[in-house]
Amino acid sequence: MKLLRELTIMTPNKPGKLAQLLRGLAAAKINLQTLNSTSGYDLNLVRLITSDFAKTKSLLTKLGYPVTEATVLAVTILDNPGQLAKITGAFGKAKINVDYIYATAAVSGSEALVIIHVSDLPAGEQVLRANGWL
Repeated sequence: MKLLRELTIMTPNKPGKLAQLLRGLAAAKINLQTLNSTSGYDLNLVRLITSDFAKTKSLLTKLGYPVTEATVLAVTILDNPGQLAKITGAFGKAKINVDYIYATAAVSGSEALVIIHVSDLPAGEQVLRANGWL
């Protein structure tokens, strides 16, 4: 388990806007570690974790995007049925809300990276450690 810094921006929900953003990151030699993009009618909510937090934040600001920051939990799990149910169940038992969650794709039986934003980060860390999800 790691703590990672995530950036969130809103982009217009129009053809090519996400590609434009990603080309900017590529041109700056910034590698994506995670990406989550969700449509909300006219806008897309884009969450990014990259190889260089400060450089990414600076670039996004220069491109005119208002940027918000969050610290998230990153957990590597086996990609098997029920793993996310166990993690979210442990948070629920500890009365910790999962604000949002997303994961990388993985081949069944291998590892997946899960990004979790919780209502109480220190308590969330304790739950993961206590349950062996380091």
